[in-house]
Amino acid sequence: MEIAELDAFKAIVDYGSVTQAAIRLNRAQSSISFRIKTLESRLDTKLFERSGRGITMTAPGKELYAYASQILELVARAQASLSQTKTETRVRLGVIENLTITRQNLLQSIVANPDGLAVDVSIGNTQSLLKDLEAGKLDAVIVGAGFAPSHYRRVTLFNDPLALIYSAAHPAIQDLKAFSGQVFLVNSRRSASQRNLDELFMMGNITPEKIIECGSYPLLFSNVINGVGVALVPLSLVDSCCRSDQVQTYFLSGSYASLTTEFVFFDHPGKPAPRALAQWVLDFEKPASPG
Repeated sequence: MEIAELDAFKAIVDYGSVTQAAIRLNRAQSSISFRIKTLESRLDTKLFERSGRGITMTAPGKELYAYASQILELVARAQASLSQTKTETRVRLGVIENLTITRQNLLQSIVANPDGLAVDVSIGNTQSLLKDLEAGKLDAVIVGAGFAPSHYRRVTLFNDPLALIYSAAHPAIQDLKAFSGQVFLVNSRRSASQRNLDELFMMGNITPEKIIECGSYPLLFSNVINGVGVALVPLSLVDSCCRSDQVQTYFLSGSYASLTTEFVFFDHPGKPAPRALAQWVLDFEKPASPG
């Protein structure tokens, strides 16, 4: 058995379908299906049964799930232990790009934290940062919630409302369905908010003309201002990236209307620095008690 096969198997069980497993692991559905077929062939047993529109584990599948969970946790522990730097107070932290704009004070304070932690910060999207965490290239990440494997410690930090923005030169849009047929701009197709956008399309019955990846928020906002397309962004970004007279905002409600961010790390007793940093960030974000 290979780790990738067990990872695919566990993801299907944890997230309920091959489709969701592929999204969470950032792999093609065909790759996930191939891993499962290979695993079933190796074990000479069927791991899943189809029931209606879903899938359920067979008895051997349930037995394997317990072993797979233990094996994957041990692998993560080994990666965390072997990738320890000589200085245990150093933390390699990955953060999603919008935090460098909306929460500069937090990131500046993380770097200059009073707890003696030496923090190196890298910027990326949720999927790439989690991949680097799995590979031992990072010690902790601050990313969109709901994507990290279950063997990592996940601490919820904040919840940001999302909104649709479009050029001030565009006629005002009063109905969500009117966004159908528009060009949609995204910062990255691998960002956590892509899941919100997919849900918005489904729940709002919206079919975009096309989706264009911009690669950065400054370029995305520039294109929105110039009327190239519309975008789903954290509301906190709007005031930071443009003037109020340059874009119009369509406020949203529903399950796709907010982005939760979490601190993710492997809680290893031999490597306390990531846990200490997580607690420090929580304390920093905690509202001050009324005096």
